[in-house]
Amino acid sequence: MNSVASFASVLGLMKLFAQLLSISAALGFMAPMAVEAGGDNKHKGHHDNHSGHMNMGNSYPSTMFMGKTTFVLGGVDGVSDSGMSGMSGMGGMSSSEEKDGTVFHYDTKLMFMTSFTGQDMLKTAVRIGNFGMMEPFGMMGEARLDTAFSSSDSLELHKAYYQFPVGDDIQVTFGPKLRQDDLLGVWPSTYPGDGVLFVLNQAGANDTYSKKMGAGAGITWAHEKLVASALFVSEDASNSSIGFLADQGKDHITTQLAWVDEKYTLAAAYTQADNGNTDNSPDINDYSSFGISGSYQFGDDYSLNAGMGWKNPDNEDSPDTSMNKVEHGKTWSVGFLWNNALIEGNKFGFGIGTSETHRDDSGYDDPLAWEAFYDFKVNDSVTVTPAIFVIEKDGKEDVNGALVKTTFNF
Repeated sequence: MNSVASFASVLGLMKLFAQLLSISAALGFMAPMAVEAGGDNKHKGHHDNHSGHMNMGNSYPSTMFMGKTTFVLGGVDGVSDSGMSGMSGMGGMSSSEEKDGTVFHYDTKLMFMTSFTGQDMLKTAVRIGNFGMMEPFGMMGEARLDTAFSSSDSLELHKAYYQFPVGDDIQVTFGPKLRQDDLLGVWPSTYPGDGVLFVLNQAGANDTYSKKMGAGAGITWAHEKLVASALFVSEDASNSSIGFLADQGKDHITTQLAWVDEKYTLAAAYTQADNGNTDNSPDINDYSSFGISGSYQFGDDYSLNAGMGWKNPDNEDSPDTSMNKVEHGKTWSVGFLWNNALIEGNKFGFGIGTSETHRDDSGYDDPLAWEAFYDFKVNDSVTVTPAIFVIEKDGKEDVNGALVKTTFNF
């Protein structure tokens, strides 16, 4: 795989930037000022989760509303129907049809946080987006974005869960619809905050921090700088023929131990996923995974984030050949953030890591993804983010992309 050629392709896409940036920036400047800035920031330490709670006055119950809309204008080169999940030739699709058009997507989240005591929180979020599931930027695409959401322009319940404290050191969270990281006491990375590629926003341990959704519950204990969490997420909990934590259900159990300091965070986590596998056959989604991730703050404006994960399937393919993919693997990522980059309030980020779980097969090309972005803060409510990226995977064309995100917080 020729990284020089990949970079040259990305430079070719920069011609698209002038058009993308001018359109997206215009949208940003036309946006009205929001009454209150907000957003769904999952990159926070346990101090925010356990001691911040909700400050909405002395009258309860009390509800706070926040929203976030993201426009994404961008394109990719190097993706065709033949390279997308083996779907070529099905339904009349041509294996040579290129997915290189410029696309315009959106994602909107509306979040309601209600407190009944001032120490608890009921969170309900609805979401709507027009990312095609199998399109390059979609949730199963070759260049899945962190903001991608596929609802076919229909409003959907995205999250519903309840958090409450037990004493001073314990927090319990449960609900019928949530994501794995909603149950963690610590997210062990500050990169990228509001991401570009999904694969570079999993703290380097992509199989451990899989961010699966379903019904679930978790408990977090925090004392001074030490934080411990235990949780489960069941993808099939709403299916009455399976239920949660059933043998046939897709269940994910995670434990995490973290140390949180003013300058750095270090966390170790372990995840067991079974994919509802009851016959002990080799299954790429039936595995255990261990991850170590952390972040370090240099001064006020710079932070470095890194992580690595190891995946161990319960049963591997036999024999072990390059065509058989159920085997041990690892992931990693490194991310650098520069706050107040060139202009106060703006931010530059660069991330690099594995684009899929790496296998130690003979002739297997190292999977690599990298991205670079610059957040331009128009005002307290609007941010414009141009970004470029490259994704390299074994046996596939390099995917080169450029985009501009315009994010409205209200």
